[in-house]
Order: sequence, then structure tokens, then C-alpha cells
Amino acid sequence: MNPTTALYFAALTTAQGAALSSGAAATAFLTGVAAASLLWQQTLVVLGSLAGRRISPTTRIWTFRLGYGLVAAYAVKIAFPLPW
Repeated sequence: MNPTTALYFAALTTAQGAALSSGAAATAFLTGVAAASLLWQQTLVVLGSLAGRRISPTTRIWTFRLGYGLVAAYAVKIAFPLPW
């Protein structure tokens, strides 16, 4: 599970603690979260697999460069936040 997603749902359950006070409601919520997360991850895998077979090697190289470039840009942004 994505740590950001886990943190989001932890905050959501904390804020909605009264609504999830019964064991059945909490279990249903956690089951729904787990199922939705699994479905989302599987959807990404299928879409990635379909795209991977259809794109050219040149496009794949540029996609990797763009992806790694975005990750590097976000890392720099986090490491050196701009002052307000």
C-alpha cells in the first residue's frame, strides 16, 4: 500500500471516529479501503502492460526520462523548499 494513501485513510478514520465506532463499520471500511487499493493497483498494472506492448522503444525511453525527471524535480523541490 502506498504510504501516502495509508496516511490519508488514517487521518480520515481519525476524523470519522464516531461513525466507525462499531466493529462492523470499521471492518467494512477497512475491507473497502483494501479492496479499492488492490483494484487501483491492478488497474495500473493492466494499463501499464497494455501501454508497454504498444509503445515504440523510442517513446519508452522518453517516457522513462520524463518519469525520472519528474521524480528528481520533486526531490529537489522537497529538499529545497521555496520561502514564502
